[in-house]
Amino acid sequence: MDTETAQSARGGAPSAQLGGAGQSALDLQVVVSHERLPALAEEQACYALLSVSLHRGARYERLPLNVCLLLDHSTSMNGARLQSARDAARHIVDRLRPEDSLGLVAFSDRADVLLPAQRNVDKAMAKAIASTLQPAGGTELFQGLGAGIREVVRGRTKTSINHLILLTDGRTYGDEQGCLELARWAGERQISISPLGIGDDWNEDLLDQVAALSGGRSEYIDSPRRVVGAFEAIISQLNRVIARQSSLCIVPQSSVTLHEAHQVAPDIQSLASTRDSETPAVMLGPLGWGPGKVVLMEFRIRDAAPGSRTLARVGVEADVPGVPEGRLSGTVDVVVEVVSVANAVGGVRISNSEIPAAILNALARVALFKMQEKMVGDVKAGQIESATQRLEVMATRLAAIGEMDLARSAMLEAGQMARAGTLSPTGRKKMRYGTRALSMIPKDVDNG
Repeated sequence: MDTETAQSARGGAPSAQLGGAGQSALDLQVVVSHERLPALAEEQACYALLSVSLHRGARYERLPLNVCLLLDHSTSMNGARLQSARDAARHIVDRLRPEDSLGLVAFSDRADVLLPAQRNVDKAMAKAIASTLQPAGGTELFQGLGAGIREVVRGRTKTSINHLILLTDGRTYGDEQGCLELARWAGERQISISPLGIGDDWNEDLLDQVAALSGGRSEYIDSPRRVVGAFEAIISQLNRVIARQSSLCIVPQSSVTLHEAHQVAPDIQSLASTRDSETPAVMLGPLGWGPGKVVLMEFRIRDAAPGSRTLARVGVEADVPGVPEGRLSGTVDVVVEVVSVANAVGGVRISNSEIPAAILNALARVALFKMQEKMVGDVKAGQIESATQRLEVMATRLAAIGEMDLARSAMLEAGQMARAGTLSPTGRKKMRYGTRALSMIPKDVDNG
């Protein structure tokens, strides 16, 4: 990003400052697909890529963790899966500091609180408790979620990061709506949930909704060997959190509409449409040290008259216990220059070839994410030929951006689709979570 653009992108009137001359602790930067647009009456599109991060010069103390591990120990977890759950729990115990709180809940068709939430955990005792976990019963997620959330509530403080890590390999039946209501309740109280599904026989639609409602992130684990690493990644991320929650408000200006918005880092997800909302705000989740959130917005502009044009004002708020006010906020305007067609012909070049690589990169990944969703929709509607064609196109595009493993999976699923008329359980999850993880932090908006 050039200096002029970066300066214009930094938000106004943050709630907290660094020690330096007015430097904002909340760093907002924006890149537009076209710095110049032609003055046209008909509708035209413009993209904006927004990065949201905490300024690296700010200093905050680490927030205490308040974590509960919710482990499925149903009979289907017997063997390597349950052993990996024990190993992961012991690993998390070793990562805790005295000020952190830990609870441990095991569930199958009932929930058992093995370790009530507590700070300054006796690590030897906690690891011994985790080692006693044995397979038994079926999977009833509602029971486990309720018990796990209660332990997080027990351990929370005014400044704690409150999180539930769920590991399961099975489907729950008849209590899905109750699970969603619990997740929504937790999210409203800043208790996020990270559901981890191991193997193929679990309901990705349910776990994705549980994560979304609570402000967490779901993940597919294809092998027991990856369980410890998945737990480690979550704890490492929580240890970097400074803002427990952040929200994004996009306010398009006159004759401008927000067509759609997607988060493109740290992973890809569709953000709620704001076209019909008077207060267009969406939750972005926690912010911590390092790369933050990156959002791709597509605006539609009508009646573009010559001159400087503000397409939208974007505001971000973050809950930060480590500052006196308890929050940070900032705004940034998405601005373009509208040029008359006559002037453009006279030497002002307006070309798609000028679109920054960061935006092209984000667009390519969002297109694959959306294509995967449409492919799943085709399968559900029985449109097998269309689903097969989408998979073949996905394989080609994935290969073009260097995602060879996922490209091979797409081609294998295209063959499976042609033969059996459906996706394989493994392939369905690989494509869903693989396209979601295509995110990368574009260098142009790296938070340096």
